[in-house]
Amino acid sequence: MPLSYDRSTVDLTNCDREPIHIPGTIQPHGAMIVLGEDGLVTFVSDNLDSFLGDTNRNYVGAALADVVGDKVSHDIANAVARAGPGHIGGVVLKARLADGRHAADITAHRYEGRTFLEFETPASADDTEVALHLTQSLVRRVDGLKDFDSLFRAVARLVRAMLGYDRVMVYRFLHNGAGRVVAEARDPSLTSFLGQHFPVSDIPVQARKLYVKNWVRVIGDASFVPVPLKPMIADGEPPVDLSHAHLRSVSPIHCEYLRNMGVAASMSISIVVDGELWGLIACHHNTPKLLSIPLRVATELFAQYFSLHVAAIEHRQQKAAAVATRSRLDAIISGVDSNDPVEFTLQTRLREFSSLIASDGAGLWSRGQWFSFGVAPSEAAIPQLIEMVSAKAGRNIWDTQDLQTEVGDQDEYGTRVAGLLAIPISVSSQDFLVFFRSEEAHQIEWAGEPRKAEDLTETGMRLSPRGSFDTWREDVRHKSLPWTNADLVVADAIRSYVRDVMLSHNDATEEQREKNEKQRNLLNSEMTHRVKNILALVKSIAIQTGANAESVNDYTQSFEGRLRALSFAHDQSFSGTEGGELRGLIDAEAGMHRFSKMPDRIVVDGKPVGLTGRAFGVFALLLHEMMTNAAKYGSLSVPSGKLEISWRVTENGDCHLSWVESGGPEVVPPTRRGFGSNLIEKTISHDLGGSVEMIFAPEGLRSAIVLPASHLRTVSEQHQVSRETTELAERPLDGLRVLLVEDQSLIAMDTEELLRSLGAEDVAVAANVEIALGMISAAPPECAVLDLNLGTSTSEDAARELSRLAIPYVFATGYRDSSTIPEGFEAIPVVRKPVSEKSLAAAMSKAIDAASKQSRADMEID
Repeated sequence: MPLSYDRSTVDLTNCDREPIHIPGTIQPHGAMIVLGEDGLVTFVSDNLDSFLGDTNRNYVGAALADVVGDKVSHDIANAVARAGPGHIGGVVLKARLADGRHAADITAHRYEGRTFLEFETPASADDTEVALHLTQSLVRRVDGLKDFDSLFRAVARLVRAMLGYDRVMVYRFLHNGAGRVVAEARDPSLTSFLGQHFPVSDIPVQARKLYVKNWVRVIGDASFVPVPLKPMIADGEPPVDLSHAHLRSVSPIHCEYLRNMGVAASMSISIVVDGELWGLIACHHNTPKLLSIPLRVATELFAQYFSLHVAAIEHRQQKAAAVATRSRLDAIISGVDSNDPVEFTLQTRLREFSSLIASDGAGLWSRGQWFSFGVAPSEAAIPQLIEMVSAKAGRNIWDTQDLQTEVGDQDEYGTRVAGLLAIPISVSSQDFLVFFRSEEAHQIEWAGEPRKAEDLTETGMRLSPRGSFDTWREDVRHKSLPWTNADLVVADAIRSYVRDVMLSHNDATEEQREKNEKQRNLLNSEMTHRVKNILALVKSIAIQTGANAESVNDYTQSFEGRLRALSFAHDQSFSGTEGGELRGLIDAEAGMHRFSKMPDRIVVDGKPVGLTGRAFGVFALLLHEMMTNAAKYGSLSVPSGKLEISWRVTENGDCHLSWVESGGPEVVPPTRRGFGSNLIEKTISHDLGGSVEMIFAPEGLRSAIVLPASHLRTVSEQHQVSRETTELAERPLDGLRVLLVEDQSLIAMDTEELLRSLGAEDVAVAANVEIALGMISAAPPECAVLDLNLGTSTSEDAARELSRLAIPYVFATGYRDSSTIPEGFEAIPVVRKPVSEKSLAAAMSKAIDAASKQSRADMEID
């Protein structure tokens, strides 16, 4: 098979697929030798004899030294070694070839296992001298330029002055692939291309890739006759890839394109930013013009510097734009409740977001919902639009100035809504912040009409490059102004910012979820432990109360009182918000274990000491644990056991409490530390900064507890109905009809008995608020007891109806925290569960008295 592809099959219908990196030919102003992995010659250009002389020999298979001489072969090997791995070329200047009568400048590079040697006519002394100063001069003159406009103008002038081309253009690619001439230096006789656009098809995809690989590309004569490489490729042998060769032949279509422009020679200098082709410095000449190897090497060095300089300016501008955008975003987001979902913040601030990018409207698609501000498509068009945007954008920013063509809906798009910029704002779902632009008719200046010409040839119709590059103005309709690189930079800043906010919000939510899960597990563990202890304690109280009771009535009253004391202590262990008095707390716990026959079983001694809210809850937890342990295992587990609790306040204000057990079973030090032991020691030390010392003496446990002064306070009197200090009428409900709202049947039965013992003539029981409202409507009661929490609902509606009818009532609740009382019902008396006869009587008396006073006051007003 031949070395090169069949050029007769290439025209503008498939030029973007033309394999221009493997042409199999080179330009005629140089020659080429290709070496294989073994260092032997595998291919040579057909014109090699013009550099080596007419040797009339077959070079293929020969060693390089046999072809160019030992010294040149040695110099080439060193040049390749100095260049290092990859395709970077080494240079040998003015090499004297084998016969000594011929000289050449040689470049050498390795690529895909082959070594490529390119021979060109030696540079003149002037070229060599210019090359020495070219890069330095160019760098020095542009180094201080920090904006694109002045930089591009200066570079165009400098490159033309240094290299002598008739026209030098700085050509910048737009984000849609088309290019625009942003600076130009030219011979006055030439027509200007400044500001004109070139379509994306002028530089096909594969050509752009080669510009990234080979930063300087010279075409010495646009009418050159290609020189083939010999021999032909054997079957199965890979083609010779000339991607990095300076002498690589050029597509005949490109040569025709240059000739149509009136260009005889050209040079392209790549501007590469972040590995992508950013633009070109395009040099055109009206007559054939070559660039020697020294000048080309100097130009390539400048191309690398210039690309870095462009990248620095662009990154600086992007950073400034991003910082400015983030500053504006901070201002937009400021004042937002951190607990609000990010989607809600975006939705309520669409107007502010739409001001970040020049647009006529904005929309938010989030979790299947659409919100918009200003110009936007109709609601009916949104599902199709978002489906298209999701397919086009994916996780990337996507834009178009021609929604009509993209969607294919001429009625919806092209006038009021013509362009779109979509920013994905979520990493986990297809959510977008979308900006819209309306139609804006405008003109684009092209260098010639940007379409392919169709010509009739001997082989049929053929598409050829445009023949005229005179300015051609296109009237653009049904499109918006294009989205610029600056718009895309701002869009990227918005995407990063919003995603950061969303991730931070999600992280905070996840962190809180994990924290809540840990707290829930800890609470479950504590609750399990406490419930077991309470059940064991209730069993112990029942047994010991029965053993020391003189009658069934004595047993009932003693057992009920101890259960109420247990409930009080249990409430305190979960609520440290109110604080309280140390002795009252100890007496509440001790009351569960005192018996009338043995009043000195638990001795409590100490002056009044108040505890802060935090200390009260912590100490209640510790006290309950120690009392429970004493009742289960210690001195209170037997009738003969005793417990002495005393305390004193030291000079530094700390409270030292002593706990001494005696008369119980022999104490054996524990072999392991359980949850209870850790709870006793760590609650005081960790939560209050105090200390607990426990001595497991055989005759009984002794403990020394220190409560720091910072957690003590002055004792204040607290008057609550639940203290049962008010003198009450024996039967405050005598002859009254009472409504009881309670969803627990056993509690309802007990409370009904209490109400009847207080004189109630009739007790109507309702298990939920709907039944209660029906009973109130059918036969209004004279007073009521409402369980505040009815499982999935509350009795608030029933309370509101009773208030409207001026019927007195009380709340019954198992919660100790008054914050559970609904707003507007704070004055209603409350009894805590388990309800005692005295506390219920006190609460009902208070409610009835208040209603009676209000009724008399209303009568006096009338």
